[in-house]
Amino acid sequence: MFVRTLIAVSIELALVTLNVAYANDAQQVTAGADVPANQQAAPNAITPVSTPEQSTAEARASQDSAPQQVIVTGTRAGLARSLETKKNADVVLDSISATELGKFPDDDVADSLSHITGVSIVDRSTGGEGMHINVRGLGSAYNIVTLNNRILATDDDGRDFAFDVLPSDVISGADVLKSSQASAIEGSIGGTVNLRTARPLDTPGEHAVIRFEGDHNEMTTLNGSKLTGVYSNTFDNDHFGVIVGAVISESKLRTDSMAYNTYDANNPGTWNGQPVVGPCCIAFGSIFDDKKRDALSSTVQWRPSSDFTLTADALYTHLNDPQVGYNEAYYSDYAPPGNFSNVTVKNGLITGMTVSNFVPEIANITQDRQVNTSLMGLNGVWKATPDLKITGDLYQSRANKPEGGTDTFVVAGLGGNGGNNTLTWQNNNNALPNISVALPNGTDYAQQLAAGQLGNNLWNPHYIGLSGYSIRDTVTGGTLDGAYLLHDSVFERIDFGVGDTYRVKSRNDISNDWTNGSNQYSNLYGTNVTFGSLGANVVSPMTVPNFMQGAGGSFPTTFAAFNVPNYLNALLKLNGAPNTQPGIAPGTVYNFANTLPQLNAVNSYKVSERTLSAYAEAVLGGESWNGNVGLRLIKTTTVASTAVDNILSVYDPTPNIPTSAPQVTYSTPEPTTALGSYVIPLPSANYSLWVTNALQLRLGAAETIARPALNQLAPTVTDGTINRVYELYYAGNAALKPTRATQADVSLEWYYQPKSALTAALFAKRIRDDITTETTNGVDIGVAGHLYSIQQPANGATGKVNGIELGFQHLFDDGFGITGQYTRNSTIPGITPYTAALGLLYEQGPYSANFAIDYTPRYLLNETTEVNGWSSYVDPFTWATLQASYEITKQVKLFAEAKNLTNAVYRTDLGRPDAQYGYTAYGRSFKAGVTVKF
Repeated sequence: MFVRTLIAVSIELALVTLNVAYANDAQQVTAGADVPANQQAAPNAITPVSTPEQSTAEARASQDSAPQQVIVTGTRAGLARSLETKKNADVVLDSISATELGKFPDDDVADSLSHITGVSIVDRSTGGEGMHINVRGLGSAYNIVTLNNRILATDDDGRDFAFDVLPSDVISGADVLKSSQASAIEGSIGGTVNLRTARPLDTPGEHAVIRFEGDHNEMTTLNGSKLTGVYSNTFDNDHFGVIVGAVISESKLRTDSMAYNTYDANNPGTWNGQPVVGPCCIAFGSIFDDKKRDALSSTVQWRPSSDFTLTADALYTHLNDPQVGYNEAYYSDYAPPGNFSNVTVKNGLITGMTVSNFVPEIANITQDRQVNTSLMGLNGVWKATPDLKITGDLYQSRANKPEGGTDTFVVAGLGGNGGNNTLTWQNNNNALPNISVALPNGTDYAQQLAAGQLGNNLWNPHYIGLSGYSIRDTVTGGTLDGAYLLHDSVFERIDFGVGDTYRVKSRNDISNDWTNGSNQYSNLYGTNVTFGSLGANVVSPMTVPNFMQGAGGSFPTTFAAFNVPNYLNALLKLNGAPNTQPGIAPGTVYNFANTLPQLNAVNSYKVSERTLSAYAEAVLGGESWNGNVGLRLIKTTTVASTAVDNILSVYDPTPNIPTSAPQVTYSTPEPTTALGSYVIPLPSANYSLWVTNALQLRLGAAETIARPALNQLAPTVTDGTINRVYELYYAGNAALKPTRATQADVSLEWYYQPKSALTAALFAKRIRDDITTETTNGVDIGVAGHLYSIQQPANGATGKVNGIELGFQHLFDDGFGITGQYTRNSTIPGITPYTAALGLLYEQGPYSANFAIDYTPRYLLNETTEVNGWSSYVDPFTWATLQASYEITKQVKLFAEAKNLTNAVYRTDLGRPDAQYGYTAYGRSFKAGVTVKF
């Protein structure tokens, strides 16, 4: 509350500027953007720039004199700047810039990045917002995300940065570095995404912008809003500058999805003597979330002379995104085989059936996602002599997600009527199945539920899961870099530097599954224990408009909303009463304290990782070429702490009841620590040749790494005994080394006219030491009557990723423009084989419009599923966005945006149209607002 109040008070100062190249109503583009291609200088005549805004290489390479500026406005300026960044880079790189002061191209950074060649979105949050990205066919675990070349702390187990925690308004640009050089931070095989924030001295004078917008998602009747702003000013003859900003936003979203749809080859297992695969369990419903994002950002710069610049910056974001999911669930798998009738089979799959003595279920799932992310840094650049420049950088980034024990997964079943309900199920092609349930009196379950006739007296308590991970991540880093000019005909400069990064990530698992507290009431179906008998009002019917639109099939469209506090209070009334459920040891009583979430020490961890780095890089240049060759050396030490317990005994009184669980006795958890370390040299070389004044050839080769996720280093153990799987799975191994790759890049870039280019790139990566699972069977861990399998992650997998990228940008003189990209890579399960994007724009006078469409084809998601020999596939997916704006005056502009114009739905199947596997619908979203410049 304090933070939101502080933001509201500060809003007139507003958000950190997203584009450092504007002056009031104009934007500035680096020299060369409007110069004919045949008059552009060769690279040896241009200040070498390795990566844009605040990259360590640029800091070493920049000269005292400011580049010439050409005034261009709007979206075209952003595209021109991005192209200029690509042209002047020392590595294969693509870039994207803000379209105007305080406005990134998309409301979500990940969506903007997906327009870049080689980049695609891995997954989307509720409402369709991009969460994680792939680069060149490699998932987010193989990439790193930095802010101003500083590692960002993350709120999950890994190093993967979730873009939904960061409002796009705080970003002025983003660069995707696809090839490597010794002076660049290590840790990515796919690519490094460097997000950039603004610097006040890059935009002299006073500037201010306030933007207000409202938004609406067609799947909900609720609306959202966002208020952003920026204030920037320079003083003392532009020797001192300040920029501050803020964002307040709230979006109310709904996403319909099939939470899971699984298949089982064991029940009924055979039909008419033939082996069959039968539907196991399906659950689908709606997820509602009220997403609030706030951000504060500021940068202070001091440049007392041309030889020294000091920059201090800070960023704080707060994401508060409570999600509530309402699901209906149908578990046909748990019915005895004798309850199946009217079974139809097609090519080994049960496509239709009737199941008697069936209990339909309702599940409410909440996730209390709150994330605080911050980064504070201090950067100094000192030109010690005419030939020596020193750059120092210190920073700390933090992420905190206090979610432990606050998430809920509560289930109740319609068993208070004796459970004598009848399920009818029929699969459909390319659609969800037809599902209906008849109550014992012959009436329809869906109709009775919608009419409010199925009250608390008919619902039995079942599963009550209380869980969540509390995660803290702190990254503290420092670098000291130098650049020494050599005045040689070939060797232009020597870059060198050292770095020290210390990262600490901890996870506390606070839950009740591990104590079996979630299953304490799991076998009450068909008993007289109902919410009504406990005097509790828990169940309320709930219907939403356009439920599961486009999913096909017919099924109940009403589900139930649970009052979870009332649910828990009802269970509290059973405290101390005899627990006579099947499979429970005689004399057992209900103990409500066991249902409450507790710290699971053996699934919690703390990992500290320290990396020392040093590099040297020679920068070379000639008449029409330039390049670099260098070596980066890293040394990493890891300390991983967790707790372990030992299985003392296993008692399984009812092995024939699938819903019961063995009783396992453990020793007291004891702390344990594991160590790991490695030293890895990373050589690299890059070469760039201007074949003509407009045609540039790039070559690159390097050794690269991607470090294991932090939880893969902590030897936390999961025991499968409770599910009658006698297996211990160690999620981590402190001795893991990074995945390594030898990669090569070839890029040809034709800048055939100002602000336009046609580019092509080939890439090849040979991956080794990738992380796989190592299994040891038949291990005696001291439990009588049982031998266990031990699994743990280990290095050893190899692979190849090859591909081609094509990019195109053409800006016409009459205001029209077109952009496009196509990327194809070798097929890897879980990665689309190619992506394509097309953008059309018009910008003339007060009018501006931009249409962007991104496409991924059908592809293999997983080679293995729960059904042996069956793979899962993702259907084609097309995401389209339309933006338009109109300048009333130079100070006031109206804008509007529509997202997901195609109403894209994410679907998966098991390789056949009648075996649907997943479904997610985001709906279309619309927003409109006004921007005011001062």
